[in-house]
Amino acid sequence: MALIVTKFGGRSLATVRHIKRVAGHLAERARKDKLVVVVSAMGTKTDELNALARSVVSKPNGRELDMLLTAGERITMSLLAMALAEQGIKARSFTGSQVGIHTDESHNDARILFVRGKRLRDAIDAGYIPIVAGFQGVSAEGKEVTTLGRGGSDTTAVAIARFLQADRCEFYKTVKGLCTADPKLFPNSACISKISYQELVELADYGARVLHPRAAALAMRYKVPLEVRSSLNPKKRGTEVGELEELEDRFVRAATHMKDLVRFTVKDVPKNPMVMTQAVARLADAGVRILFYSHGHPQAEAFDLAFIVSKEDAALTEKILNEFTNETGAARLSVMKQISEVSLVGPGAGQDAVITRRAFEALRTENVHIEAFTTSQLKLTFFLRARSLKRAIARLLEEFNLTGGSR
Repeated sequence: MALIVTKFGGRSLATVRHIKRVAGHLAERARKDKLVVVVSAMGTKTDELNALARSVVSKPNGRELDMLLTAGERITMSLLAMALAEQGIKARSFTGSQVGIHTDESHNDARILFVRGKRLRDAIDAGYIPIVAGFQGVSAEGKEVTTLGRGGSDTTAVAIARFLQADRCEFYKTVKGLCTADPKLFPNSACISKISYQELVELADYGARVLHPRAAALAMRYKVPLEVRSSLNPKKRGTEVGELEELEDRFVRAATHMKDLVRFTVKDVPKNPMVMTQAVARLADAGVRILFYSHGHPQAEAFDLAFIVSKEDAALTEKILNEFTNETGAARLSVMKQISEVSLVGPGAGQDAVITRRAFEALRTENVHIEAFTTSQLKLTFFLRARSLKRAIARLLEEFNLTGGSR
């Protein structure tokens, strides 16, 4: 029998009816495979608990917030174990700390350090299906309950699969698998049958929400075999993730996007070899993720510095760059909101001149103004105004034949 780690997201477990349906699938699957199940909180429960905390205090204490938020996954794991027992399946629920998921000391965004997992192995050996609460662990030193941040249940599943040396880690979502674009915005996007770890990381890191970026990176590091399936049609194969060898072929596999970005431009910064380093270093030290950076062209004794960041990082970025502007004697700080990003991802997609030319030409024919662009080995990224985003993606999907069926 194969050992499979399965992970079910909150939307797949949103109601009692959903939980019973998942239990039915697991009961049937347990006839041929050994299973470990990782669950998220039901539906929007985590958001509801977060809002509840903020109705009491404006800035909840990190430790107490973790204690509260982990209740969501505990509710799900218990109910699913009960539903399986009702069908005659031996199941036992466990919190993250009970199965030995040890993290660093951070609250609300902890990182997994190691997994002990003795109780997990014991349950499997005794013929039980362990139902594990995702998103949570226990700090290695302080023994405090911790949470892994948004999307942390995905990371829990990959970490457990790695620890158990599972044959596969399966993610059940409300989509049919990884698609060539967001299927909710583009219903005609194609389902991808196979994709490499590297491409998955790029897609997850630049907007695709099917799998959390940390989970994708962890799977790539330890070569954990993954598959993304639909919870609505769990028997149907979805997208397999693993090592793919494309030889010399270069093509676009999928498109992904991000919205609500902000562009900051520090105008007329006095020339100084240390100035650029200082600006980048200050933002990095503050934990700001810089999606795009440019120092422009020197104008006499000054030049412009441009940064694109997420809306979540915008307020902190503006504060830091305002201080930087005043200290350096730059002319002013310009802020442009409503910026979006679209990335084309695939083997060599960011290094192929033909792909680049076709993408620029396709956007030109749609009168899409490109604010900036950047490339990497697997990715070609365009930054543009938000009003042009949907039109730009639709045209790129057409240009690179990324619609209809599966591929």
